Amino acid sequence: MQAVVMHDGGVQAGLKSPRARALVAEAARDLERVVLPSRQLSAAERLGIYSHMYYARLIEVMEGEYPTTRRILGEDAFARLCRRFVAKNPSRSRTLNTLSLKFPDFLARTLPKTRRAGLAVDVARIERAMEDVFDAPRATPMTAAQFAAVGAGPSGRAVLRVTPALRLLALRYPANEYMNALRRGENPRIPAPRKTWVIVFRRGFQVYRRDQEPAQWKLLAALAAGKSLAAAVRGALRGAAGRAGRNAAERAAKRLGAWFEEWSAAQLFVVPEGRG
Repeated sequence: MQAVVMHDGGVQAGLKSPRARALVAEAARDLERVVLPSRQLSAAERLGIYSHMYYARLIEVMEGEYPTTRRILGEDAFARLCRRFVAKNPSRSRTLNTLSLKFPDFLARTLPKTRRAGLAVDVARIERAMEDVFDAPRATPMTAAQFAAVGAGPSGRAVLRVTPALRLLALRYPANEYMNALRRGENPRIPAPRKTWVIVFRRGFQVYRRDQEPAQWKLLAALAAGKSLAAAVRGALRGAAGRAGRNAAERAAKRLGAWFEEWSAAQLFVVPEGRG
């Protein structure tokens, strides 16, 4: 039954599939010897209900996870892509939280190389990150005093632990700006490619997404990778200087305090385990 119901070609194709025939070969020849009909429905129609609902339910889940991606691609095209994705990536977990984990990469491989498709891929990456962040483990955020104590310590060795409810995204399109415009009730045009850097994080039970300056994003990424505070700052400033010269590095240095104030208010830094 599972082999037939999960086949993306429908019941008849599922009955003839090598997997189903290897399990119960006679079902392809005479289905009603294996699955009984009811008073109103044939055996194939009974299986058809489950076949339809299997894909309908999973597509419904993905519609809830990717509302903006769906809007960009169109309802019918999105549903077809979801069905193809589920056929190749069936749920293998007791929870549906991870069903669409590979969906943004699937879109990147499948969609044509157009602006609309490129934007849809980046929006899907943000929407997938929002799902991941919502379900991420909890951690105790640093207090202002604890954060100040890190800054006052030996700067060469100080390490900040970043919350597990954080994702950093380097994107090809201004996808977060586009999503914000839709949320404000606007009807924005499909934008031209432009590199953007976005963070998605959870504070309490609310998920947020924000654009970051390139050097700001690079610094946070270094801290998330476990680099010391001093090493992360040096790397971010060198990167700023390499991209736009000394003046850009100086501007980034002046912005460090504001960046850390923003991240601290967002509760991105947490108390190391065992020190709560």
